[in-house]
Amino acid sequence: MKLRENIHINRTVAAKEICDDITNQVKERFCFISHYSVVSLLEAPKFQEYEKKFSTQILDQTTDVYSMLQKGRLKAELGVIYRRSDFRNMTGAISLLQFIIENNLQTTFPETYKLLKIIVTIPMTTAEAERCFSTLKRVKTFLRSTMSEDRLSALATLSIEKRMTNDIPKINQNVIDLFASKKDRRVDLIYKNWT
Repeated sequence: MKLRENIHINRTVAAKEICDDITNQVKERFCFISHYSVVSLLEAPKFQEYEKKFSTQILDQTTDVYSMLQKGRLKAELGVIYRRSDFRNMTGAISLLQFIIENNLQTTFPETYKLLKIIVTIPMTTAEAERCFSTLKRVKTFLRSTMSEDRLSALATLSIEKRMTNDIPKINQNVIDLFASKKDRRVDLIYKNWT
């Protein structure tokens, strides 16, 4: 009977130690995620809400994590962005960054520009990485096993970013024309519109 109690006590102590160790490892592993809160500062659907009541807590977290940003200037720039209707049509950080670059607003919004470059380069989540690998499985099949690395990478990128490629006007026609002009083929691949 005493042997069973000792085994039970030893298992309980070991289980507590294991749970404590797992808890500490999880805290260490995910202590860096505070920088993800910065993304919420630049979500267009929240711009009207932030115009009325600015989230200083998220701004403080952002400037704590990214000390190269000037807090006062960033707050002023974000205040302007929240009030402007042309910024409210943005669908995400990438479109906002593209808008700033296309309109040469880098010097007008330097802190926001720095912040957007940081957000765009934040590593992917595991779900996005898994999605990329499943895309690679679809692109590189047994029948396409001799594909070069450059071609595989290009096809995977096209498949992963299909929403972006669908927005490019006449992409199919341009790809066919480029492919047809590369070298002589047995079949005439030039697209002709008979209408």
